[in-house]
Amino acid sequence: MATTAGAEGAERALGSRLGAIAVALWWAVLFFGVIDLMVGIFPSKFPDEYDWNPTRVVATSWGLLYTVLLPVPLIAWAVRPTGWVGPQIAAVATGVLLAGVAAPAPGQIFVAFLVAASGAFPRMWLPRPRWSMRPLAATPGFWPIGVLVALGLVAGLAHAWDVLGTARDGAPDDDDTWGLMHLPMQAGFALAIPAAAAVALLAMAHRVTGWWFAVVPPAASAVWFGVFCATHPDLLGSVGETAGWGTAAWGVVTAAAMWAAGYLTRRGSPRTAAPSRL
Repeated sequence: MATTAGAEGAERALGSRLGAIAVALWWAVLFFGVIDLMVGIFPSKFPDEYDWNPTRVVATSWGLLYTVLLPVPLIAWAVRPTGWVGPQIAAVATGVLLAGVAAPAPGQIFVAFLVAASGAFPRMWLPRPRWSMRPLAATPGFWPIGVLVALGLVAGLAHAWDVLGTARDGAPDDDDTWGLMHLPMQAGFALAIPAAAAVALLAMAHRVTGWWFAVVPPAASAVWFGVFCATHPDLLGSVGETAGWGTAAWGVVTAAAMWAAGYLTRRGSPRTAAPSRL
């Protein structure tokens, strides 16, 4: 009986991990994450009847959201189940949802619930996160990272406000995918990056297994988007040259600071184990 139960548990675990990969590929491929990322890099490779150049920044934000910020945690969990992935997907979904409500963009609100459902694999929430702010408040080494995350949130809110205003005023160069306009989604992307970084900070503070990788999706997204905006300051949705380099620097510094603080404080810190029987 025990052997049978163990085999069934292993099959369910394998099914969940394969399901996470399938969901990640759905967002990256069928939801045009990779395609939009490529539009930003190689616009001339796409059909000539449409001028892709003005949409390169908004395409890049869509591409990063649905190729990096969402699929990468799912694939990371499929490779090694860990407790930070579910909360980080929920954080990304929250950013998309808030921007969809503020736009308002009913289709984006629906997508936000689909994003949240991507993290609904029951085993993705094992062990259940019991995180608090106490380790952050009690460890001075974590305070600078908290400041960086807060600065990222302020900048994200400012950019979301700006692009939502542009969307409301009408932006003829805005692109759409599946009937969803890109500017409101870019607002969600701007909010999702610091939200995901906040989850990474909590994962680091609570020593969640694999915490060091949790900051990679938001930091990589910030660096890529920042550099692209800095080199394309005049395109729709760009934060400009100065803010672009600042965004890229924020991604690099936040990741480096989180890794440094995590490893410098690793001694004596309790570790949250990876889910058992996965």
